[in-house]
Amino acid sequence: MPDLKYFPQGPRTLSLARSCLGFTAVVLLALLACIAAQAQQALTLRQAVHEAWTRFPSIEAARAEIGAAESDIRVARDAYLPHASFHAELNRATRNNVLGMMMPNQTITPINGFALSGESWQSAFGTSIGMFVRWEAYDFGARRAKIVAAEAKQAESSAKLELVRYELADRVADSYFVALAAARAEVAAEATVERWRTTQTAVNALVQAGLRPGADASRLRAELARAEADLILARQSNAHALAELGRYLANPTTAVVLEGGFAQQAVADRISEEAIGAHPLMQLRAAERLSLSAAVKATEKEWFPKLEVFSAANGRGSGARIDGSFRGGLEGLYPDIGNWAAGAGITINLFERKRSRSRSEVQSARVDAASARLSESELDLRTLTEQARIQLEAARGIAAKMPEALDATRELETQSQVRYRSGLGTITEIADAQRALRQAEVDDAVSRIQVWRAAFGVAAASGNLTTFLEQIP
Repeated sequence: MPDLKYFPQGPRTLSLARSCLGFTAVVLLALLACIAAQAQQALTLRQAVHEAWTRFPSIEAARAEIGAAESDIRVARDAYLPHASFHAELNRATRNNVLGMMMPNQTITPINGFALSGESWQSAFGTSIGMFVRWEAYDFGARRAKIVAAEAKQAESSAKLELVRYELADRVADSYFVALAAARAEVAAEATVERWRTTQTAVNALVQAGLRPGADASRLRAELARAEADLILARQSNAHALAELGRYLANPTTAVVLEGGFAQQAVADRISEEAIGAHPLMQLRAAERLSLSAAVKATEKEWFPKLEVFSAANGRGSGARIDGSFRGGLEGLYPDIGNWAAGAGITINLFERKRSRSRSEVQSARVDAASARLSESELDLRTLTEQARIQLEAARGIAAKMPEALDATRELETQSQVRYRSGLGTITEIADAQRALRQAEVDDAVSRIQVWRAAFGVAAASGNLTTFLEQIP
């Protein structure tokens, strides 16, 4: 070991190193504690719903439909733009032409000019340049009707997104409440195992003292093994429920909780009265009817006359003369003969009105069907709301009775223990009491969860789901 006199700062350096190591250890422990706390942080119902809204594929699909509908609106508006085309050409070709008719085709190129006797394979330059502009000045509202129909389709897509969000929230809540009930069942199973272990210790002492037969100890081992097996199944059910909930979440959770306890049953009372008209399903049905009505109007105007204005300007050059001779040289490389035109025209399709009327009748029938679906959805939602309120009242009544039943079962379990130790009871009474207590604990927890589940059902059926989520912790 080196002499410290050669290192006058040695002890101070060692002390500083120890202090740094201690501080580092404290910081690491604190970080680990924070990470562990975050890992065990329970997920609330509101957090689960909002997380599902941000990443679930059905939401993305509905948003994509909205984007497509917005693009359709821009396409409909582009119909107001004029049509303009530009053409420029340079060629070197012969000028042989013959009389006679030719059916339209895209293979044989036409030749301007008279048919001349004889033929020549001599060629000349030819050029052409021109622009044509056509604009539909007035169409009696046909284009505007198509824009309105596209806007109505976009509103329908937006309403569909809200309905998808609504239905997704309902599915997430259902999985959430199932996971919550499974967690409570696991807690009850753990408590049952601990009670059996405590009872086993007391009974073993009585058996060893000769105050109880050895069969009681064997019975307790069997009951403990059964309770431990039930605990394994409860943990499995809890894991499955969390996995089902995790399919809606970006980061699967390890625990769920309703913060603030279950005493806040008045949340369902604070939501407004029935708002069936604001329910996303009603909004979607109304948007569907509006979209079909707009399509009817657009179809009715398809046969209307169309007033167009147009103009054209062009120039041509050719190295060939009308008498069959050639100008020679570079003649025809540039346009030297020009033309222009401007005018207006009206287009009327004489038989389009009949076809348009038939298509309108089809669309009108679809509007009637959409109106019927709207009325049916309203009846369904009112029925669901009433049923949900009945279920909520029943859940509250059951939840109010469960604490009394739980207290009575706990007293039964305590009395069975006392009776057994005093020699008045049997091990069977203890086993029955333990199983009854576990069932009472599960029923008590589940009954309070059912109150929240029923309150959620009332909010979802009556169109107050957003309000409900805002009011819960």
